[in-house]
Amino acid sequence: MFAGEAYNVEMGITNDLFPTSRNEDEDCLSVYTPFDEPRADLGLYDNPLKIMPAWLMFTEFMRFVDAPQPASLSPSAKRGQELFSAIGCALCHTPSFKTAGMPNPQTPAQEIGPKTIALRGQTVNLYSDLLVHHMGASLADNIEQGNAGPDEFRTTPLWGIGQRLFFLHDGRTDDLTVAIRDHRSLAGSDGGGNPARDSQSRRYGPSEANAVIDIFDALEDEEQQSILDFLRSL
Repeated sequence: MFAGEAYNVEMGITNDLFPTSRNEDEDCLSVYTPFDEPRADLGLYDNPLKIMPAWLMFTEFMRFVDAPQPASLSPSAKRGQELFSAIGCALCHTPSFKTAGMPNPQTPAQEIGPKTIALRGQTVNLYSDLLVHHMGASLADNIEQGNAGPDEFRTTPLWGIGQRLFFLHDGRTDDLTVAIRDHRSLAGSDGGGNPARDSQSRRYGPSEANAVIDIFDALEDEEQQSILDFLRSL
């Protein structure tokens, strides 16, 4: 679904999952067949590049891309790793999960886990709980998608954050400390400091991260730097 929607929304390529065109000209919104679909005619049936639509091949590519590899931890980063959990960051940015199920050739019908056997029983150090949380006005983008409201976000995985230049969902800052503190938002705020907010007058509840950011701010400068060093190692 993610790959099919990305093809349609980001590149304008309709497919069998999202067959409706997104054209500014309403007369061009419907197409007789998706642009990206398996080719069933005999002349192309045996062509390996046409057996699957491109969005599905993109899905397989994403599925098997390796995770970002962390750097070796310096003494400061090791201390930061301890503080990261101690002050509560790991409550949402969960350090790791293990994918379900290992293959059992004796009872294959009872296997539970990813359909791809190679992805079963794997430890994934993603630093996310993959859940949606209220983040308040400071981060609100005013986009409602499914059951997620205008200030709700899935916890962003932190793996690879040490290789990024810009942070948060809208890339508003290149300063990790600013990114951390922008997780704070008080109840009743209208998002006045949020460059991504629209012109609508909204009031939001508090960010679920407020208590953790308060603890972060209470740390000594050296301890805050240790957390930054740890994040830069991911």
